[in-house]
Amino acid sequence: MDEQCFYCNNTIEDTYYHGVFVQQNEHVDKPLCNECYKEWLEGIKE
Repeated sequence: MDEQCFYCNNTIEDTYYHGVFVQQNEHVDKPLCNECYKEWLEGIKE
């Protein structure tokens, strides 16, 4: 079963990455496709 990207909900067929988000004061790993992972990395750099 393929994973769904947390941001765009597209199916992730190849390698995917995990972004760490804070939800209800807890760190949660979520699957991200390559494109959303790049955007997430840029967002945490700022």
